[in-house]
Amino acid sequence: MIIRSIAALSLIALSTFSNQASAATTAPRLADAECDAPAYRNSWQDDELQGNVKLAVLVDANGNVKDSKVISSSGHVALDKASLRASTACKFKPASNGAEPVWAQVQYKWVLN
Repeated sequence: MIIRSIAALSLIALSTFSNQASAATTAPRLADAECDAPAYRNSWQDDELQGNVKLAVLVDANGNVKDSKVISSSGHVALDKASLRASTACKFKPASNGAEPVWAQVQYKWVLN
């Protein structure tokens, strides 16, 4: 019997999708995101689902995620949806100047170890 461990989340990239000037002022608050690892279901392990999901998340001035969308799919709808659900719980550092909402990128890596 082979036992596999699962590494479900790797938050590897955060960046803004705006012009150079505003990216420079908002990037520090987006660099310190706290995101929980989404659950990896046993049925996905049986199917050996793996992949990377890159999301765009809309972060408000309070550091909350207000919207998210897949910009690069893992190729598996289940992993994409789980990443979207998990991203809504991410918490970013609040803006110090009451800034407008800004888009950031978050990537989840789903890997069987």
